[in-house]
This record gives sequence, C-alpha cells and structure tokens, in this order.
Amino acid sequence: MPTHSPLVSIITPTFNHEKYIGPCIESVLKQTYQNWELIAIDDGSTDRTAQIIHGFQDARIKYVHQENKGIEALAHTYNRALSLCSGEFIAILEGDDLWPPEKLSALLPAFADPDIVLAYGAVADIAADGIWNGGLSRSARKRMGLPREILFNDPFGAATRHMLRADGVELVPPSTVVIRRTALDAIGGFQYVRDLRVTDFPTFISLSLIGRFSYCAQVMGYRRRHTQSATFRNVETIIKMAHGYANDFASNHNIILTKKQQASVERSWRKVRFGCEFTSGRLRLTDGDWKEARFHFARAMSPAQPRVLLASAAGWILSWIHCDIEGLARIVGVASLKG
Repeated sequence: MPTHSPLVSIITPTFNHEKYIGPCIESVLKQTYQNWELIAIDDGSTDRTAQIIHGFQDARIKYVHQENKGIEALAHTYNRALSLCSGEFIAILEGDDLWPPEKLSALLPAFADPDIVLAYGAVADIAADGIWNGGLSRSARKRMGLPREILFNDPFGAATRHMLRADGVELVPPSTVVIRRTALDAIGGFQYVRDLRVTDFPTFISLSLIGRFSYCAQVMGYRRRHTQSATFRNVETIIKMAHGYANDFASNHNIILTKKQQASVERSWRKVRFGCEFTSGRLRLTDGDWKEARFHFARAMSPAQPRVLLASAAGWILSWIHCDIEGLARIVGVASLKG
C-alpha cells in the first residue's frame, strides 16, 4: 500500500470468543487495505480467546487484557481501546463478527470529503457456524428503502429524526462502520448511557448532529448470530433503555417533532417489542426452558405483525414437543443461532 495511506485503528472487544475470534482476525488479515492496527481488548475471557489471539504473529495486532467489566461497561471498554489507538480512522469489529476483504478499501475514499464523519454499509447475518445464506436481514432490506437524505445524513441532522425511532436504532450497523477520529473525539468518544448496554446507538446519533454519513449498499460487515450473543441476551433491556434515551436525546437537543411524528415514533417502539419477545422466546427454546419460551411467544403474537405472529405460533407449538426453532430458521433462510 502507498506510504501515505491513513492508518485505521480497529477496536475488537472480545469475551469468551474462542470459537469466533480466529475467523474474526483472519477477516482483517485478508483486507485489501493493509495499513491498519487491531486493538483486541479482552474483557476477562476464561476460555482460549487470549491464546488464539497470541497465535497470530503480526505486529499490527495488539492484545489488551482487563478484568471482566461486562456489557454494562461496554462504552468504557471501547474508550479504553480508543485511548490506545493511533489511527486517523476508527473501525469496529467485535470478536464474533467478520468483514468482507474489501471493507476498508471500499469505505475509506469517502473521507476525502472533510464533512464525512462516518462511513458504513449493509450488514448480513451469519449463523453461529459462520454460514451466510446469501440474503440480507429484514432490517437491512428496510434500510435500502430509506431516502438518500437519511442514509447519508445530508444535510447534517437529516438522519437524527429517523434514529429516534425503534427502527432507526440499527441505521448504522457497528460491524460495518468506519469513523473519523477527530469527529469521535469531538463528541467525547464512545457514549456511555447508564443501563443501555450498547454504545453504538448513542455514539452514532451524536455524530449525526456534527457531520454527514457515507453509505455503501454492499455488505460491509457480517454479524454473527449465536446463543451467547450479549446483544441477543439483553435485547429487551436494550430496547427499553434505548427508547428512553431517544426521548431524552430529542429533548436535550431541542429536536421538535409534530404530534403526528411523535405518534409515529411511539408506534415504532411499541411495534418492536413484539420482535424482542420473539427473540427472547427463541433463546429460551435453545436453552431448553420450554415454559419461559411459551411465555415470550405468547406475548409476541400481534395481529399487526403477521410474520412475527406466525413465527411465534410455531415456536409456541415447538416448545410443547421440546424442540427449538433453529432447524426451521435455516429452512426459511434465517441465520441459525446454533452451529
């Protein structure tokens, strides 16, 4: 690569990812853009995660260990890694996710425009065993239908109102993003919100107020679905707290919504709760907690969402015969949680 190519610092938080951290790092080594450093910050893993990382003999890979702080302190973990980064740009790749080889080379050219604060792309869900069925998630397909001003946050703040909605929380998938370091520093680094348990949403919505985004419709990240995913395990809490944070953000930044807009935003948050209940039921099936699974599936059955209703009904029935839904997920093209 040319010597003037900017350095990209990749933050890779990891915890007990011995099954996944090897392929994760390999996907970075395969990048067509090679001027990067990877900060692997291990949140007190008790498995072979550290040993696997140390097995990569590449000076660009830096391993940092800390005592377990958990998902509640995720923003602090990210900011510790950020303090160790030397790059002009920051990328996120959690220890159970993957990148396509062209991810960095495809997104970096957008930053020739000084108003671009972050670049991102489409995300694809892969099964626990790393298999991708070739399709995109429902949220990814919905993102493709959004107007250009939201996707590109053009002008500044155009995406902010959409990100106040439940379906706007995932506008920028973290595994696909590259962020301008000076923009991240300008908002005080990765944002911590008590009890929210994610840092990407509050960070990206804060960035939406200070610069434009660059969007690439190609897959720029693979999000692994598995039973130990911290996001999956905490989905109900995350949605509840994200709703409150979105309301506070609008108030604190004087974002005025009409009554019609407010009603639409609130409907989006009520609607997403049915999907959260389905996810919780699905996880309880994989745990073999049949009674608890039925409880969540029953709460997920909404006539307003036929797809969720049908899937929840199938899960409810399967719980009685002590069977999970992952085989059916594969048949319909959804990433399986088991591998």
